[in-house]
Formats: sequence, structure tokens, C-alpha cells
Amino acid sequence: MQYEQVWDAVDKLARLHGLSPSGLAKKAGLDATTFNKSKRTRRDGKQRWPSLDSINKILDACNISFEQFYQLIDEDLATQAEGIPFIRFSELEKNGIKNSKLVTDKWEKIQFPDTTVNLYAVNLDTADFEPIFRKGNTLIATKDPEIRKGDRVLIFLIEGSPIIKEFRHRTTSTLVFGDLISPNHEVQINISDIKLINRIVWAEQ
Repeated sequence: MQYEQVWDAVDKLARLHGLSPSGLAKKAGLDATTFNKSKRTRRDGKQRWPSLDSINKILDACNISFEQFYQLIDEDLATQAEGIPFIRFSELEKNGIKNSKLVTDKWEKIQFPDTTVNLYAVNLDTADFEPIFRKGNTLIATKDPEIRKGDRVLIFLIEGSPIIKEFRHRTTSTLVFGDLISPNHEVQINISDIKLINRIVWAEQ
């Protein structure tokens, strides 16, 4: 394990969560300058490693294990695809769907340990789904159309903004969803009113 790889993994983790290194430090309750470029070398020019305490704090804040962090250190990861498509939730309606298909080629990219071609990331710049998903959280969804009972899904409607629900079951003409905030409340949506539905496979906690 090399010095540069560890710092690179910190930077990758920050990008994964839509943050700068300073933003990642603040998220973990650290001083905002903890991961600044200037802190990576000592005054005498020697390399400075991030402290184990600071690493533990960012792992806790991002809800990932050390093994997942180690994957970011893996040299092979740097040679993989640029990342997965990334968009903010407020931009989905305008820049997400064209002709009932998800078009991601012009989106930003963020790095994620799994660079499967069908994955994409959505940053929640809204508090509409709290406390289940907090404002600022990043969700990873798949373009795979298959959904199962209990899946949390991102629903693109023909009219209206995208919504997030929990899939319950289907009828001949509707899909039935549970509300995230009030699980006992069910909503039926006509299949004809849905452009696209994608399963959420990972969510920042």
C-alpha cells in the first residue's frame, strides 16, 4: 500500500458522496482542512499519512467498511471506467428521461466500487424523503427494469416529478407502492402513467 493510493482513496470516497475532501472531513466531524493537499506533506517535505482516527471517522460517516475502503485503494480501480453517471435529483425531470429511456451520457461521473454499466447515482438535493433518505445522501440505482416486492424504487412519471416509493405488488393495470414516510399508506399508480421505474440498490446512510 502506497502513500498516494491512500490519499487517492480518500478523494474517491469524497467524490462518491458528491463532496470535496473538505466536505468529507466536515461530514465526519473533522476539521475542514484535514484532507487538504497542504496537509499531505510535512514542512520538511516528508509525506504525511492520514491518521487512522480520521480514516475511521470517514468510514463511519459514509457507512462503509474498511474492506470497501480498501477496494478504493486497489490500483486496478484507477484503471477502470471513469465511474458511473451522476445527477442531482432536482435535475432528473429535465435531464434524465428522453422518449421513455434514461439518457445518462451527458451526466457527470463519480467513482463507485462497482462500475457496472447499468448503475447510476442520484444525489438527493431535497428533504422530501427524510428521515428515510436525508438531504445530501447519494442513491445508487440500476437501469435494470426488474423489481421485486420490498424494493425501494425511483419512479419516473409521465406527468410530474420523479418519486421514490417501496414496491408492494401489481395488478393488471396498476403498480402498488408503500409510502416511505408512512409505510401503512399505499399508493396505486396506473402503469400507463409511468415512464420508467428503476430499483435502488444502495443508499448512503
